[in-house]
Amino acid sequence: MKSLAVIVSGGSTNNVIQVLTLLMAAVHSEMRVRVLFRDESVYRLRPSAINTMELSAAYAHDVEGVKRRVTKHDLADVQKLMRDIKASGDVQYYACSSSLAICGLKKEELIPEIDEVRGLPAFLLEDVATADKVLTF
Repeated sequence: MKSLAVIVSGGSTNNVIQVLTLLMAAVHSEMRVRVLFRDESVYRLRPSAINTMELSAAYAHDVEGVKRRVTKHDLADVQKLMRDIKASGDVQYYACSSSLAICGLKKEELIPEIDEVRGLPAFLLEDVATADKVLTF
């Protein structure tokens, strides 16, 4: 089975949706997927923030249009997308331990789809080192 390691740093809605649509394609291609959320993306992993619409500067001029199109394409519920992707294949979601510490967050404050807290060194040595492809967002 081919494997994919993904490091997610950006926390904008459009970045997270881009990651998740890529993950959909990966699991439907029967790839093993490991995802590390770090930096500002960990803020999005809280139940109160997971489905908020926070667009990057490139998309900010068309907030209402993006909301409409994301809803039309059934991409508005980010937490459900994460859950569905996990249910579709071999997918593990991790939150970076140092990023959580910097952001003042604990695993208990994150959505239940996050499998565990991992340090960046462990992710690099165990998941990135053995992956066929590595992507960053």
